[in-house]
Amino acid sequence: MTDRQGGGSERWAHQPAPQQSAPEYVAAVEQPGYPESAPPAYVAPPPAYVAPPPAPPVSVPPVHSAPRPPPDQPAPYPAPQSAPPQAAGWATAGPATYGGPVTYGGSAGHQPPERRPTNTIGWIAVALAVVLLAVAVVQSVLLVKLSDRADRQAAELRASNARQEKLTADLDAVSKRIAGVDDRTKGALNSAAVAQKVLPSVFRVRAGNSTGTAFAFGTPDSGTGTLLVTNYHVVEDAVRSGSRSATLERGAQRHPAQIVKMDERRDIAVLQVSKVFPRLRPASAAVQPGQPVVVVGAPLGLTDTVTTGVVSAVRADVPGLDARVIQFDAAISPGNSGGPVSNADGQVVGVAQAKIVRDDADGLALAIPISEVCDGLVDC
Repeated sequence: MTDRQGGGSERWAHQPAPQQSAPEYVAAVEQPGYPESAPPAYVAPPPAYVAPPPAPPVSVPPVHSAPRPPPDQPAPYPAPQSAPPQAAGWATAGPATYGGPVTYGGSAGHQPPERRPTNTIGWIAVALAVVLLAVAVVQSVLLVKLSDRADRQAAELRASNARQEKLTADLDAVSKRIAGVDDRTKGALNSAAVAQKVLPSVFRVRAGNSTGTAFAFGTPDSGTGTLLVTNYHVVEDAVRSGSRSATLERGAQRHPAQIVKMDERRDIAVLQVSKVFPRLRPASAAVQPGQPVVVVGAPLGLTDTVTTGVVSAVRADVPGLDARVIQFDAAISPGNSGGPVSNADGQVVGVAQAKIVRDDADGLALAIPISEVCDGLVDC
């Protein structure tokens, strides 16, 4: 049904249809005298329009804005931003109430899962515990390595100390053996070393018509030059002629000397030169029989002659001599008089004086003990 109102607009209104009686249909029957193609005498009108029943009202729940939770607390679940869509046949349980669950259409009692707040502090504690455990493991590994290295170094140090102790013991043993050898060879003669030490202090001396040997010894009274010791019988010819001059010679060298002291009884004379020569030292111990000696002199004018022997005796009963003398077996000849008789250390033990010459004897040389020289003639 249409209802036209002013303005030519149409507005459909859903109104209940009036009760109508069912239409009566009259079947078309053949009437005599009509052709078969003729239309029926009566055609029923189409049925009147019946409007569908109105849809039930739809209730839309209001949209509520939930208050924001404090910053330090997470929201239990996100607040709905808009109403869920409504479909035909769905109904809401009622308006949402803050603080309670919202029930949507569908299966009865369905609720969204509850979101629990995350335990941030707990996860941080777990992470810190893992880090500390890792650090402890690394430190343990490093400590084990350091301990192994310290053990190796300690072992090496102990081995080094053991080697050092063994070396020290070996050195002590060697020192003891050397000391024993020194004790056994004490006084043994190394004539070459003694000669090398003594020769620079020994000269050939000429005084008048006599030739002998002299050696630098003692300290001069004036403090200058060098004193030399020889036998009195070497300079006796010059002294008897009224001369106090002598000449020292070695190779091409010539040094004038003066006779400054004499002792005819002990057969000792002292010369002095202005030049400085190395001086020999007296023996620190008394001479002993069997002790090796080295004699340096100029026998028959032959300078720098070296002979060796041993002390035979120290005696005071030699015929023709009223003094104590050293007897030794080293070879001496005319010209050796006044030369030094030295021990194995190069120290002077006596002054070569003479030898006993007989057809039936040999090796009977005599020397004045050096103590006689130091007794009043030279400051030793």
